[in-house]
Formats: sequence, structure tokens, C-alpha cells
Amino acid sequence: MLTFKLKSQNNHLADSPFELIIERLPPCCQVKVRLDLDHYYNINAPMNLSFQAPWQAEALFYSDDKGILDLSESNPYHNLSIMELFFKSQPIVCKKAKLSQQLESIPLNPFYDLKISIFKGHSLLGETSVRRYYQLPSISCLDLNFSRAKGRFFYDKTSSQQPTIIVLSGSDGRIEKAQNIAQLLASHGFTTLALAYFGLEGLASHLEKIPLEIIQEAIDYLKKSPYADSIRLGLYGRSKGAEFALLAASHYDDFKCLVLNSPSYLCLEGLKQWRNSKTSSWTYQGQELPYHPFLWKDFFQRLILKKDLKNINHQAVIPVEKINGSLLLLVSKKDEVWDAYGSAITIVNRLQQKRFKYPYQVESYENCGHMMTVAYQPNHRYKKVALEKIMADTNDSWQKTLAFFRNRL
Repeated sequence: MLTFKLKSQNNHLADSPFELIIERLPPCCQVKVRLDLDHYYNINAPMNLSFQAPWQAEALFYSDDKGILDLSESNPYHNLSIMELFFKSQPIVCKKAKLSQQLESIPLNPFYDLKISIFKGHSLLGETSVRRYYQLPSISCLDLNFSRAKGRFFYDKTSSQQPTIIVLSGSDGRIEKAQNIAQLLASHGFTTLALAYFGLEGLASHLEKIPLEIIQEAIDYLKKSPYADSIRLGLYGRSKGAEFALLAASHYDDFKCLVLNSPSYLCLEGLKQWRNSKTSSWTYQGQELPYHPFLWKDFFQRLILKKDLKNINHQAVIPVEKINGSLLLLVSKKDEVWDAYGSAITIVNRLQQKRFKYPYQVESYENCGHMMTVAYQPNHRYKKVALEKIMADTNDSWQKTLAFFRNRL
């Protein structure tokens, strides 16, 4: 019977590596390693892909002369580690699910199960399973209904006054992606609040005229919670959520630090699905914030011809110098949605010109694109880039995120 050994028995978080050693194989033997993922939620997958869709990956390996197969990242004798094989996994059935409009009906997806099977030819030699957590069992969740937003609050009920992070997802506006990030951050020792700001029942239907006061209402809630330390308050936003975060932090001075994943330096026009809303994405005190219009011509010129935006509405430039804390900007030089790298440079130049007094840093990446999310989750969006390079960029950006929040909160 095969023996499966994990090098680390204590860390089963979904954003961490696990290294597997398989013993008692036939010596110098070719075997097939197959991974099957059950009830798997992937933040990089299409929103309507059911978490019940099965995922799978497989590859051939050779045992050594002692019948041992070491699938660790540090093993130089194999082209793939177990985590690189996992990163290659894909849904084998494209099972779609209708997105619920009610917060209480949206699953938490706190974990998934990974089965590892070893075959010689068609014969199964052995298998084992590992449970991987987005949300550790020690973390509790509470659904919240704000006046213009919905939230999920993640906290450890055995701890009080923990450093706290508000999480904003991108142009989906919903809770699924935001909560996935918030669950992991909570599992790393933070209290977190994931916010949905449109797209659910009782909220705005589209990404237009979203009030910044959503953030103030969230701050007010956190100030009353025994599990949150509102003095040590951070803000995480990615894509459109990074734009939201920049604007909110330029109006509210409660945040000690911000992580901005693929940001825009401009307040942009809203969207009604894929159509221009002809309004601002955001409002403050009932008034639309000045915005730069979205033009498909600009989009394709930047994407294909690599041309910068022209005729900028300078009133739409976000006054980042008003932010009351440190900034970490995570950007790809090959962002396919907007020029996040150019935005980061513009933000840094403005901070320097305004003699910004807080630390700030830019981490830029060569291989990953706009979908640079949490570590070790398969990302098949970028077909022309080696998967191991995408994984390395994403893992590094996520580790930088965790370290920044630990150091700044």
C-alpha cells in the first residue's frame, strides 16, 4: 500500500503550498498522478461556473530507485510540483449556475476537497484526500445589510480588536470574489468585511452612481464591533474596487493603509452591463464625482496600438494625496483591461509632487495580467504565457499583500 506524506501537516490554507511525498511505489516506474477537485470555487473562473463543476489535472512522473516520488516545489528532478499540477487543473464539465440575487443564498465556499490518485497504467495504486481552506473552521461569518450595500463579516470569535480590512471586488460588484479574498485574509489573523456594492437584491442594478458613503457606513459598523480594531483599519480593492478604494480613502481618513490591485488613477464612467451609463461610477453627498468617459476607441488603441489616453478630464484624476495612510500598488505591465501600470506611475508621480508623507510602493509583474488575485488558484485566462510564470507572479503579489497588511496594521 502506498504511503502519502505531506511535508507540512499544519497548513491547509488554500493560498499556501503543500508538498507531497509518495512512498512504496515500484522503483523507477512511470505513474500517472491525477488530481480531482470537489466543490471547488475558483476566483479566476467565470462567475456563472458552478462550484459543483468537477475540476481535474493529471501528469506522468517517475519514481526513483527507492520507489519514492517527491512532488515538492524544491525537487529539481521533476518538471512539475504538486502545486504546479494543481494550477493546471481545469473544469472537466462546464456546469453553469444561475447567480442568486439574495445574499443569504450565495454559498460561502469555505473549503474544497482535493483527491490525489496514483495510477500505473489503468491500475489504481492508491489515493489520498486533502481538505484546503479559504476560511478556517475557527473563523465565523455574519451577513450584514447596510442601507446601500451588503456585507459578509469574517472574524475569530475567540479574539477581539483584531486589525481589520474592508475588501472591495471589481466590476462584478457582488460578494463572491470579495468574500474569497476576505476569507483568506481572515484566516491569516485579520478581521475582514467583504462588501457587495451593486448587483444584488436591494442594491443598485448596475455600476453607476455608487455612493462613497457605503464605506462610511461600513466604518461606522466596524467601530462598534468588539472583533474589529477601527484604529488599525485597512482597505483592499482590486480593479474597479481599487478605483472605489482610492476615491473612498481620499474622502475618509480612517485607513492606515491600502492595497490597490490593478488600480485606475481616474474616476471613470459607469457601466450598464457592457454599455456606457453616461454617468459617473461614483457619487459623494448625492453628487456625481467628475469622471473620464469610457470610449471603446481608447480601449482598443491602448490594447492593440499601446497608445496612452488623450484628452484626459483632469477633474476626474483621483486626489490620492489626500489619503491618510500607506499604499501598496500591485500592477501588471501586460494588463489587458486598462493600463494599471501607467496608473501606478501616475499615482506615484502625483504623490511625489504633492510631497505625500506616507510610505508607498509599486510591485509590477511581467507575466500575469489584470486577473492577479490570490495565490495558487488556477488561472487559464492568459493562453500565451507559461502557467508556472502566472502562478509565480500571483503568488508573489499575494505574499506582498499579506506582508504589507501585517507590517502596516
